[in-house]
Amino acid sequence: MTKKWAVVVVAVGMALAGGRSALAAEGFGAAGCGLGSVIFGSEKGVVQIFAATTNGTFYSQTFGITSGTSNCEKRPKSFSDTRVHEFVAANMDGLAGDIARGTGESLETLAELMAIAPMDRSVVYAKLQSRFGTIFASEQVDAAEVIDSIATVIRG
Repeated sequence: MTKKWAVVVVAVGMALAGGRSALAAEGFGAAGCGLGSVIFGSEKGVVQIFAATTNGTFYSQTFGITSGTSNCEKRPKSFSDTRVHEFVAANMDGLAGDIARGTGESLETLAELMAIAPMDRSVVYAKLQSRFGTIFASEQVDAAEVIDSIATVIRG
């Protein structure tokens, strides 16, 4: 192996290791989701270089993210959308009241921002209403915690 390739391998390994803790919670290793994660799993270390190479070679990560396959959970992008965060932060009281009732304008707006299909909204509203105490666990809960709780309830 030439010195140039050794430097590249070490640099890639360090880059992958840097994101390991955040990605490991997702059920795949530092290389991320894709065919590489299916073949090599979340095992730590050099094997993640092979997983990343597999993902890049077969473009499986892009396909997986788009289709929700290859360990890439398909999530509505709007759960982390800045507009959702701003809306929840500005409308916490109204949203809390609407979730407690299972209906209301704030809940409708949130569903729209989160791209929840109109035909699915009544089921989602009922889920949120039944888990109100989890979503608004305390009076000190912030918008990010509310959004995370809502996402967990919707996905669960």
